[in-house]
Parts: sequence; C-alpha cells; structure tokens
Amino acid sequence: MLGLSPQVLTETLYALALAGEEGLPHEVHVLTTQVGAQRTLTQLLAPGSGWFHRLTQDYGLPPIKFEASTVHVLKGALGQELQDIRSAADNALLADQISDLVRAFTQDAHTSLHVSLAGGRKSMAFFAGYALSLWGRPQDRLSHVLVSEPFESSPEFYYPSREPRWIATRDQQQVDCSQAQVTLPRRHEPGRL
Repeated sequence: MLGLSPQVLTETLYALALAGEEGLPHEVHVLTTQVGAQRTLTQLLAPGSGWFHRLTQDYGLPPIKFEASTVHVLKGALGQELQDIRSAADNALLADQISDLVRAFTQDAHTSLHVSLAGGRKSMAFFAGYALSLWGRPQDRLSHVLVSEPFESSPEFYYPSREPRWIATRDQQQVDCSQAQVTLPRRHEPGRL
C-alpha cells in the first residue's frame, strides 16, 4: 500500500536489501489511490531520475519488475479511480480490493508475498494485514518500515545514500541522508504475532 509518501517503498526495499536473509522481491506491486499513483509514477518511476531507479543503481540491486502496470489504483463503485479514501463506502471497496489482490497473489504456491503496512491510510494497512492473516502462507511476510528521526518527516528522503546527500527536513533542518537508519522490525508470519 502506498499513499502520498511513496518513499516508504524505497525505504522498504533498502531495508530488505540490507537484511539479506529474506531477499528482495522479483516484482513490486503497489495498491494506491489515483493521487498516490501519480506520485509513484513521477517520484519513483520517472525514467532515469525516479528514486526507485536511483536506489537500484546506487546499491547494485538485481532487476526488480516495477512499472506502471504494477501500480494498481483503487476503484470506486462505478469503476472510477478513487482520489482518496473518504467514506464508509470507499473503505468497503478498499477492503474488497485489497482482499482480492492478496488472495490472488497467494494462489501461486511458488511465490512468497511481502506486504508492507507502511503506506497509505490506516484502514489500508489494517485491511492488508487482515487479508494476509486470512490467506497468507508460511512463506509470506508482513512488515512496517521504520525510519530514524528526523528523516521520516522529510518528503525529500527516499533511502540512506552511500555518499553524503543533504536535504531539508520539514522544520528546515539540514540533514545528511547517509546518516539515516532504516529498519524492518521483526517481520511477522501470517497467523503469528
């Protein structure tokens, strides 16, 4: 799930790359609103300058399929792309669509699913965790990325850089991205907390 801060995706991939034990995904799928999809496409997937591409280059990550076709936009009752989750009806549609995606991805016994709860509305995270608790298998994981202060509040932070890279935080502090800490606390297996 991604909301208006697509940075959680690069932060999660960075943490997975460093952990090594679980490995990186072969594909990334994002479920988001229409506004979140726009930010994902412009901030993460812009050809050459997108932060997803920068992360894979900076850290020499293996190829990961992540493209416009793997960005899934939530749909309203009439099939329109949702701008935001604002009503009980939107939440019901959200629950159904998250459940459908999780169920579909868990049908292939040869895959493992890593669901990050770090982005989007709280209801998105709840429904994703709940869906994984229903259809998740032993190889599937659930996580939430943690970013050290003051980086977590900065819209300019995407992952810890290898070299010094200075950015401004929301309160106009200048901080070096190479000093950030990004972690994935214990990743939960379905049915076990």
